[in-house]
Formats: sequence, C-alpha cells, structure tokens
Amino acid sequence: MTQNCSRRGRSRLALAAGGLLSIAALTTTAFFTDFVDLEAQVDGTRNTFDIVVAGATDPHWQPTADDWVQADEEAFIIDLGESTELPPGATKHVKIAVKNVSPDLSADLTLRLADPDPQGDAVNPETGRFLELFDKLEFELSEQGEPLLAVSGGAPADERQFSWREPLEPDRVREIIVAITLPAETDDRWQQASTQIQFGFEAVNSHAAP
Repeated sequence: MTQNCSRRGRSRLALAAGGLLSIAALTTTAFFTDFVDLEAQVDGTRNTFDIVVAGATDPHWQPTADDWVQADEEAFIIDLGESTELPPGATKHVKIAVKNVSPDLSADLTLRLADPDPQGDAVNPETGRFLELFDKLEFELSEQGEPLLAVSGGAPADERQFSWREPLEPDRVREIIVAITLPAETDDRWQQASTQIQFGFEAVNSHAAP
C-alpha cells in the first residue's frame, strides 16, 4: 500500500536498549521508490515506459497482481508488523521486487540504498548519544541466491548501489532479498538511535523489445 508520510510522522528504525544495548527494536517501515527517467520519444500507447514495485517482510513472499504499486511520487512502505526485535548481531530480512509493465520498452535498472533523513553525527544533547543508526547497519542484497551487494550504511553513496548488466524486459520481475544486520559490537553510544531505509530503483529505458 502507499502512504503519504511527513518527515516528522515517519517511523524510524529505532535502537532501544534496557541496560547496555541488550535489544534493538525495529519500529520502522523500510520503503523504496522507483525513479523513472524516460529518454525515449513517446509516440503511442505501445511506447510507454512503466515500472512498478512491491515488497514484504517475508523472504518467501511472491508478489501478486494486487501488490504492485506506482512509487515514483510517493514511497511504497513495507510494514514490518509485529516482527520488531533485532538484537545486536542479528539480521532482519525484507524482500523487494520491481516489475517492468511497459508494453515494449526494456529498462536498465540501478538499485540505490539510502537514508532519506540522515542525521550524520548529531547527538542527543541530554545523553550525548548518537541519533543516527543507518551508518552502523550492514546490508547484503541477493537475487535468486546470488549475491548482488554487501555494503555498510556508512559507505559512500556510490558504493551503496548496484546496476544490472542485463535490462529488465517487459513483463519481467526482479526479486531482491535484503538482509539488514546490526553488528554485534554496536555499543551504547547508539542506544535509542534510529534510521529510515530507502531502496530506490532508478529505471532508464534501454531499447524497444523485439
């Protein structure tokens, strides 16, 4: 489903601990959007360019016709539901999917991983603890069991992206498993830190399918 969230109203991936970082709570929704850059001359109904996305917390989930949404203007949000605990050293999995519903145009895809609301090195003035958790997280992305990308949230933006060599043809789907890990060595300086996680599909039409 699509939700319109203000910056203040968005949930964040929150680190909460009793004692010395004993537990972390995922109180966020992981969301992603497709950014469509149409470089072809649109001259008819068969020459439109259309990319849709979907996602779920179940790595065995398979998207159905009702799951796909347009996300070029508003983020599609994956509801994490009651599965909210992520102790340091543990991993949370989500599954994201992208589909080319263009009649004839194939798409060159790049997947970008970002924090849409970065807080950098900001700290809570009362506790001195960091506010931002994104840079501490480790991400591993795979497709059909094959690794695509393993990167830290603290890596430069150009390292937090993956481009497929083969275009996504019309009516084809890519399904990506994302493993999000909070390192075991994370200490209490990040107690109650939080983040948002965005997976952005940048799609550029490559050529008309034969």
